[in-house]
Amino acid sequence: MTTQDKKKASFSEGAKGPHFLCSLKGIFKKTKEKTISFGSILDQLKDEGLLFLIAVFALPSAIPIPTPPGFTTLTGLPMCFLTIQLIFRQEHPWLPKWILKKQIKRSTLHTGIEKVEPLMNKLTLLLRPRHKRFTNKTVERAVGVLAFMCSVSVALPILFGNAIPSAAVLIMALGFLYKDGLAVLLGIIIGIIGILVSTTVVVGTFYFGTAAIHKIYEKLSVF
Repeated sequence: MTTQDKKKASFSEGAKGPHFLCSLKGIFKKTKEKTISFGSILDQLKDEGLLFLIAVFALPSAIPIPTPPGFTTLTGLPMCFLTIQLIFRQEHPWLPKWILKKQIKRSTLHTGIEKVEPLMNKLTLLLRPRHKRFTNKTVERAVGVLAFMCSVSVALPILFGNAIPSAAVLIMALGFLYKDGLAVLLGIIIGIIGILVSTTVVVGTFYFGTAAIHKIYEKLSVF
């Protein structure tokens, strides 16, 4: 069987891989028109679409590499907006109409699934359905509060305070997508650590900054 035949078989089988990937394949198979709106895709994905968007925005800041000033704010603000919706258990993410109306070619959707499928299938080596009591809607709503706090930390220009909260949000979102309660718990622990680190940095900066300003004021007062 050629590589192209294998890809076709993968789409026809649709039931393999994580549930989110199967949902995307199902949308592709049901779409007969040449294009489909982004809003229609999110409507059919429902809460999985919201979790996927959160993971997408969390990923860039979760990678501990140098980024341009303001980059984490650009990823953190959408995360704040999306995690608020997670708290209120939106069935699908609310986004501006111009984004929802954007048309995506069926061929582009096909290509996107092909590119994302190997990564998501590799993640199944680490993530799999287990401890499902930690992936129910009540837990998801509570985790949304922590994810929002982490997102605020990401959006603020805090030195060393962005990567850990971003990683926590990413792991929690993937945990819910893969119905992996263990991953959700790991994300919660990392999230709490991230909040503590960010708070320590903010408090420390304020304390030492205030002390430095006070010393400068005292020296200036001598003159």
